Amino acid sequence: MPRIRALIRRRRHTLVLAIVVVLLGVGITATTAAVGAQRQAQVADELCTADSLAAHWHAGSLFLDARSARTGKTILTHRGDEPTQTGSTMKVVTAAAAVSALGPDHRFTTSVVDGGEPGTVVLVGGGDPTLSRLPSGQDSVYPHAPHLDDLAEQVLAARGGQPVTAVQVDTHLFDGPAWHPSWPESARTSGSVSNITALMVDGDRDDPTESYSMRSDGAVARAATAFAALHGPDVRVDTTSVAVASGAKVLGSVRSATVSELVGMLLTDSDDTLAEVLARHVAIAEGAGRSFDAVQAGSTKALVRYGVPTAAVRLVDGSGLSPDNRVPASALTTLMRTVAAKQDGLAPVDAGLAVAGRTGTLGEHGRFTGAAADARGHVRGKTGTLDDMYGLTGVTDEVAGDRVVFTVFAEGTSDPDARQEIDALAAALWRCGGHASAARG
Repeated sequence: MPRIRALIRRRRHTLVLAIVVVLLGVGITATTAAVGAQRQAQVADELCTADSLAAHWHAGSLFLDARSARTGKTILTHRGDEPTQTGSTMKVVTAAAAVSALGPDHRFTTSVVDGGEPGTVVLVGGGDPTLSRLPSGQDSVYPHAPHLDDLAEQVLAARGGQPVTAVQVDTHLFDGPAWHPSWPESARTSGSVSNITALMVDGDRDDPTESYSMRSDGAVARAATAFAALHGPDVRVDTTSVAVASGAKVLGSVRSATVSELVGMLLTDSDDTLAEVLARHVAIAEGAGRSFDAVQAGSTKALVRYGVPTAAVRLVDGSGLSPDNRVPASALTTLMRTVAAKQDGLAPVDAGLAVAGRTGTLGEHGRFTGAAADARGHVRGKTGTLDDMYGLTGVTDEVAGDRVVFTVFAEGTSDPDARQEIDALAAALWRCGGHASAARG
């Protein structure tokens, strides 16, 4: 009996010790969790300096909207719902509208038809600015572009070798003025944008291989003359647009790259002419019209499909070159969230975004250097620049289970150092990532 009682006492002591150990373990775990949560919040505060940067903004007037890519929850906002200038961030709107209205696989066709008189053909503009006058096999600034010499060979074959003596043009696809009255003439001479016509070659550049090459005031004439020269030195050219007769025989045709490919070129290279032509095609596809005046109705109709609020959106062109455009930062951020998720066919838009410090306009002008250098390769987006503003709309890489979509505009400043301040804010948002909501409760 004494041995049995002793055994029972030892087992009781063992059980009590085990219970104490368990309780101590629970206490330690709880304490560790509390310390971990405190440290996480501290780290989040250290990482998320974006609110401090926004509060001490120096570069003109700040317009900012930043949100969780995963939930859509607002992280930071400052005048985010106020419409303001966009610069070339507008090209994200145009690219998304093009995918929506036209479809990613759509191509634009340039054709030649019989002119109805002996030796006469009509070059019909299909709204393809990438059509090239360079020899086939030689690339212009637009990879995979169609070429005039291919079209000329088709025409010669279709005519059974009969010579072409006159070239006419049909440019009725686009309507209204070819140059927007709010654009500065310097945009043409600096090689930023051309007249917007349904027929042109190489974006009407003097040098088809240079992105920023001077444009002319006769885009149609340049294209028609280049095509005529392929048929001989004495071919007559008439640049007064004619209406093609119904049922006219098609002698040849060439097609552009797909809308997906064109959208990539548009965004990465910030091509104003390509943006304007796509905006015009969107307006036509949406039944809004064929001129600059139709861009507002055409593009906003397409954007509604992405859930973007458009009541405060004012679009006068497709490139953002006009200072008269007005878009709230919050509208662009809403669109960017859908782009970042590659929803509703927007993967080509996401793929076309420039990469911080590496490609496109985010790889120029010393972008993402200094204090923002660690964000190189971790932020993608589209820049915007006018005489008195700088902007960036984009998306960060994932941190702590989330990404940040954002739009930031520095308005009322011509100081190029505004780019660095924008980059610093974007870099801070990247560092925040999924910690952003934790840092702000």
